[in-house]
Amino acid sequence: MRISNPGAVCLKQAVNTAARRRRWKRKAMLVLTDVSGPKQLSVLSRSCCLLAPCRRGVKRPHHKRSTKNAAVWESTEEVCDADETERSNVIEQDEEQNEEEENNTESPPYNTDGKVNGSLTESRTQPKHACQAMEANGEGEYQQLYTDSFALNGIHNSESSQDFIDDAASLEASTRLSLTAVNIGNEQTVVLMSPSQKLTFQGRCRMTCLYGSVQVLGFTIGQGQPAYCLYSLPTHTALSIEALPHCKPGRTKREMKMEVKAVFRQHVPAASRHNLIKEVTSSCSVLLFEHLDTPGTVYLSGFPEYREIFTSHSKLNSRKHPFLECSALTSIGVIPLPDDQGITMSDSWIATVQELLNTCLEDDDRCPIILVCGGKNFGKSTFSRYLLNSFLNHIPCVEFLELDLGQTEFSPPGCMALHLVTEPILGPPYMHQCEPRKMLYYGDVSCERDLDRYLETAKYLYAGCKKETPLVINTMGWVKGFGLSILVDLIRLLAPTHVVQLGSAERNQDPPPLTPEFVRTAAGWQTKGKHHIQQKPIDFKMPLSLSEEEEEEEEEDHVTLQGGFRGHRLMRVQSEFPGVGEGSCLKFRSNVLRELALLGYFSQLQPSDTGCPLLLHSTLPYQVPFSAVALHVLHCDVTPTNILYAANASLVGLCRIPDVVCSQADGPVLLPKPPICDCFGIGIIRGINLEKRLYYILTPVPVARLKQVNCLLIGAVTIPHSLFRNQPEVTGEVPYVTSDYSFDISGAGKIKVCKQLRRREHHKDVS
Repeated sequence: MRISNPGAVCLKQAVNTAARRRRWKRKAMLVLTDVSGPKQLSVLSRSCCLLAPCRRGVKRPHHKRSTKNAAVWESTEEVCDADETERSNVIEQDEEQNEEEENNTESPPYNTDGKVNGSLTESRTQPKHACQAMEANGEGEYQQLYTDSFALNGIHNSESSQDFIDDAASLEASTRLSLTAVNIGNEQTVVLMSPSQKLTFQGRCRMTCLYGSVQVLGFTIGQGQPAYCLYSLPTHTALSIEALPHCKPGRTKREMKMEVKAVFRQHVPAASRHNLIKEVTSSCSVLLFEHLDTPGTVYLSGFPEYREIFTSHSKLNSRKHPFLECSALTSIGVIPLPDDQGITMSDSWIATVQELLNTCLEDDDRCPIILVCGGKNFGKSTFSRYLLNSFLNHIPCVEFLELDLGQTEFSPPGCMALHLVTEPILGPPYMHQCEPRKMLYYGDVSCERDLDRYLETAKYLYAGCKKETPLVINTMGWVKGFGLSILVDLIRLLAPTHVVQLGSAERNQDPPPLTPEFVRTAAGWQTKGKHHIQQKPIDFKMPLSLSEEEEEEEEEDHVTLQGGFRGHRLMRVQSEFPGVGEGSCLKFRSNVLRELALLGYFSQLQPSDTGCPLLLHSTLPYQVPFSAVALHVLHCDVTPTNILYAANASLVGLCRIPDVVCSQADGPVLLPKPPICDCFGIGIIRGINLEKRLYYILTPVPVARLKQVNCLLIGAVTIPHSLFRNQPEVTGEVPYVTSDYSFDISGAGKIKVCKQLRRREHHKDVS
């Protein structure tokens, strides 16, 4: 499939200069040329559509047999070996002859002689009359003449031109230059892209750059790099692949084109190679797309409620955007989309990323600490992914501290973790769950239940940062009331060098700018606002020394910093994507994304082969004695006699406390208060054996790490409901599932406990 801009070629042939400037100015147009089927040209605008035979922009082959295209050859089933050998020889002879005739200049992309693919010149005179009619009699007669041109160019009279006219919103997408895609068999497709060409798509694939370079979500992929898995799924904004301009000093265009053809001979069969070589330019990029199925995608697509996420809607897309239909890409699960459905980056976004990159590369004394903040649905996670990928273009690794409990990036929901990122992020969070460097289990998707433990957990994680590489900190979307106080505390405690605050010029409800002056004077949750704070970094490993007056304030549950922060540079980014800051515009609700993240985490239990997925209730669990681990419920108070009822069929954090667990003969070991301790992962208590005094736990944590676990923390994060509903092998009553329950009964719902009952100067200072 080829997508190109016809403004300089077909319109020049069809419309005179004056009419073209007046009628076609600033109007997006698309051309599709199928290189593996009947060649035709589709030009779409706001008010008219023209289909006409398209002439290839290459020299006419000297052999009749070579005019056959790759798709026809590959679809022929009964071809003898002698004919196939002769055809391959003819193709190679054509290639050699074309190479001898080429010079250092580029060949024109289209021919401009009197015939178009053998059509008579008469078939091209109709659009010229159409433009004259438009000038004289208006647009109605102009469109009628174009309707007649459909029949002249092979379109039946019964087909309406309106079937090919897309809505105006889609036509406002950025114009495409030149893109050619050919299916080479074995669920593989080769794509040629011109510089600055974008391919926005939905689906999943494994992409290898064979020649040139492209950029995906800020990460540059060039020739010689390994294959990368791309997940552009409907739960998040679609990915865009953008071809980058490239040049090789000391080499002519002819030599660069010869390199591309050498790549084709190595990866593309002879039959398909013949058509691809026609489209080669010295500045093009060549990509190899492969169909992608992993144990994670097979497992997640096995749930009926999430099957549509991993299904390619090629038929639906072809009806909505007929000019983007491409069989070579849809056959491997890649659905082209208009460019406006990709990520929208404002000028301030690009300038901020570039400035942070320059700071990282130029400042050798100190690595930057970048805190990203903003309200809900302002693009914090997307900006963080783009920034991490941009850093990985220049340095081998970046530290990432995730403090957003509800929308984690690499860890299950309810966790706060420190990661060392070494690979680009090219998909949604539930497709790249990985092992952290340091993690703690908070046990909830919001910190409003216990603000003090949230801040203590953040300080504990920050103390584990090595600060040898840039550190990116992603925060929550809670930026009002106590959420703003928590954010002020984080800036004071973590002492970032840069604070990136995302907002929108269209919304007046954004929090105030987090300037250094505002942070010094505003009231935090654990810190007091002061006008004069000594600029000295904090060492969290050393206890804070307090004066007598400050010890009195400590009795009032106030924590006064003796160090303070150095100050930071505030960088404001304006988010300009549709629906910014509006939760109703989200594609999927937050609870659905959290459930997908949990399922993606437990998909690590699947075997390496991508056959039939292994159901979780069929997996062999670990047996853990009561005496080996201690229990604690984080989000509410549970009496000791009911602790096992709360633990059964629950999600637990697998942690390690420094204290020795003392076994008890009459029941499980209980902890009196929630600890701040390392967490190695999460698991599911799928059953409890009271006679043998055993917990049965399912978890993907390696055995070497499980030997260090001596504490199970139970939080408010629950097992995904789809795991209970999707048990096809279970006959009769499904365990833990019932419909005979009423929340109208008093006490039937969850009890919500809030521990931030202290009120100091928050009402006065925060307001």
